[in-house]
Amino acid sequence: MRIKSIQPLAAILVGAIALNSAAAADLRDFSGTWIMRLGERNLFVLNLTASNGCMAGSLDHPAKFSSTNNLLFANMRGGIRRDKLVGCTFKNGALHFTTQNANDPEDEDSYVMTLDGSRAELSFDIPAGAVVEPFIVERAKVGAVVATDWQPNRVYTVGDSEVPSAEMKAIFDEDQHVRLTPHPDWPTVTRTDAERREQTRKLLAAGALHTGKDFEEAAFVFQHGDSPQDYLLAHTLAMVAVSKGDSTAIWIAAATLDRYLENIGQKQIFGTQFKRGAQQQWTQAPYDRDLISDSLRMQLGVPDQAMQAKQLEEYKTQP
Repeated sequence: MRIKSIQPLAAILVGAIALNSAAAADLRDFSGTWIMRLGERNLFVLNLTASNGCMAGSLDHPAKFSSTNNLLFANMRGGIRRDKLVGCTFKNGALHFTTQNANDPEDEDSYVMTLDGSRAELSFDIPAGAVVEPFIVERAKVGAVVATDWQPNRVYTVGDSEVPSAEMKAIFDEDQHVRLTPHPDWPTVTRTDAERREQTRKLLAAGALHTGKDFEEAAFVFQHGDSPQDYLLAHTLAMVAVSKGDSTAIWIAAATLDRYLENIGQKQIFGTQFKRGAQQQWTQAPYDRDLISDSLRMQLGVPDQAMQAKQLEEYKTQP
């Protein structure tokens, strides 16, 4: 199966999670519809029907898509392609089958499938020793189809969700509220910032954040941290937000990198950080003004250096 300019499907359905699966009692146990989902959407649909001592069927998937390390999927487009099963054997409780590229009869891929209740382990049939991130397919109702409503400029992952975290939003809203209150009590803000970071860490550990907005809000919480590790984590969260289609998070991605660099004794590169230096004078130093052009700053939602100079003068007028 050769899909031009993107990672082949065969390279994606490689390997499998160790499920401690038992041998199937009967070949017919493989019959039915199997899907691999990304959140609420079906990426792959495998239909199997017992026929002539083995299986007939098809493997459906987007005609084109891209993948990184078999963990991230994007650019699903071109409609749905159906690859037919053209070969099948059943041995040692595992189903071995071959599919043929609907657009290229000479392009074939071989898979091995083992069962574990309502789930199945599906792997590309390659020599032992190759290690690639695994995938699991699960049983579905007859008639399941590959999704076509993929959002452009968004990366999808297994376990994705469209539902934002209400708890993350509440944490973020409080993070902003305490800063917008006239005459903030900064010792109290610092203490509650630490509490909000801990709450957010628990959400991250539980896998409770899913949407781009979730991760952008988390990035702001950790930007208000007190260590380089907090700022580096904030930068990572912002990158995830951008990958999930929240394009406005590109600014916080730039700002958190500047803050991280500043806190490890390096020069900021975008110019997002203003602070009081020696003699309580406002400054952006240390600042590498030459690495990033103003045209590139614009792509990141960062003001050019002329506007930054005006911002700095405005800060200097503050008591």
